[in-house]
Amino acid sequence: MLELALRNIYNRKFNPMSDIEQHLFHEFCKVFNQASVNGMNDVPKADDDFIEALKHNNAVFAAFKTHRMQNDMAKQLLDENGVLKPFEQWMKDVSSIASHQCKAWLQTEYDTAVLRARQAANWQQFIREKDVLPNLLWVPSTSPNPGADHMPFWNTILPIEHPFWTRHRPGDRWNCKCDLRSTDKPVTPVPDDDRDSNNPQPGLDNNPGIDARIFSDSHPYIANAYPGAKEAVEKTVRRQETKDIKKEARKILQGSTLTHPHFDKKINISRRSIDEWTNQPHMHYDVKNKLLLKISKIFGETIYRGFGKDASTKAGAKWIHLFEIEIMNDKSWIIVKEYEDGNVLLYSITDSPEILNAIKKK
Repeated sequence: MLELALRNIYNRKFNPMSDIEQHLFHEFCKVFNQASVNGMNDVPKADDDFIEALKHNNAVFAAFKTHRMQNDMAKQLLDENGVLKPFEQWMKDVSSIASHQCKAWLQTEYDTAVLRARQAANWQQFIREKDVLPNLLWVPSTSPNPGADHMPFWNTILPIEHPFWTRHRPGDRWNCKCDLRSTDKPVTPVPDDDRDSNNPQPGLDNNPGIDARIFSDSHPYIANAYPGAKEAVEKTVRRQETKDIKKEARKILQGSTLTHPHFDKKINISRRSIDEWTNQPHMHYDVKNKLLLKISKIFGETIYRGFGKDASTKAGAKWIHLFEIEIMNDKSWIIVKEYEDGNVLLYSITDSPEILNAIKKK
């Protein structure tokens, strides 16, 4: 995968400033998602929405890491005379970047991601059980050679809502092996934490149990990103998540049917239904797409608004039926098409109220 990525960069198969090399991106995503899975294996399972948010933020971090790596490499494509280097020479020149990003640094990022994913799931559990166990205990590091920076915090017990936990937590150092445990034991004095050496390291200053992000925006990949990184990351992550949703929807929805208490026909879901839904622009594009995977559960709760003639030029379509739903407190309308042959098909979704003009007036 690395060689394929390097050849794509060298042969300028994409613009490294405005796009993301897909081989690297997918490999980094797999690494961080696997770290999250491994970290949560032996702890109480977080809810599905939290896990989905964690995966989304893993993809964002993987894309920023890829953008940093590809641009650091692309900067070395030309020699001092502005001439493209031979591929073998360029490979040697960027070998240290590849080694750091795909071995040493990635190993540290993976190890830390495992620890912080476990801590994120534990924090979710702490919140659920705080009425019974209202305090948190800082458990000393299990490392055979622990650093001294966290030692002043060992065995501290404070309420879960105490502001100390917003400033310091196990996991705010790379490879930190301290931990937190919920308890009903009495609180201890707040440790002295005024020294700068006590501050979290960049990228680790957030609480992943609250924001579902293994690494924060202060990480150098993000804070010191090349121009164009943010736009490239957003485009890449959205494209990948849409692709993943389509794949999952085809597996669980294609060929199934929907019913509605105020609609007397069964509604079929086809591959076209899935493609039209996911491709449709929307003010809440990502949420709209994820909603498709829950359509079987929520469709019966929508409001049937009526039907009208299909004004499209597609042959065979006779009527459109509209079902109203709210997405992020904004109204949208699910479009169902009824064809001349009697087939009724989930077609798409829109946030444009102009679709209501199609409804037959009573």
